[in-house]
Amino acid sequence: MDIRMKTPQGVFEAFFRIAAAIMAEELTRALSFLGEQAVSRVRSRKEVDSWYDQTGNLRSSIGYAVIGHGRKLMESAFSPVKGATEGQGEGRKLIDELSAKYADTYALVVVAGMSYAEKVEAIESKDVLASTEIWAKKKIDTYLAKAKNRALKRINTIRL
Repeated sequence: MDIRMKTPQGVFEAFFRIAAAIMAEELTRALSFLGEQAVSRVRSRKEVDSWYDQTGNLRSSIGYAVIGHGRKLMESAFSPVKGATEGQGEGRKLIDELSAKYADTYALVVVAGMSYAEKVEAIESKDVLASTEIWAKKKIDTYLAKAKNRALKRINTIRL
């Protein structure tokens, strides 16, 4: 007894292309939402709970990007604080540098772009990104599971 495929190969290829695009879209959406929340947590903390903002550059340099295979898919606004614009540029520059490191995967990159951000955490014992990194690592599995479920719901509606 022969088994013969009656559905053209192109139908299957189209299905897998659409499914992959849906998965990428939902993953980007989930990582972007987590990035927005992470940046909000860092930037909205009171100075007494984090660091005293003399120029606004450090807070202005905090942002995120969702990277997909080396390309920026989403990026935060890097809104200026106290009119500081140097921080915005430094944050974007750091995102650009890090993008190449994720050429084979998807990544959420949250940065504090000013060169002295590490010093503020290490020497002055002020929380810049550390607590938010811990928080995000606890949340990521939940966000990814929701993205997977949304993607599967959408994929399951595709008709061949």
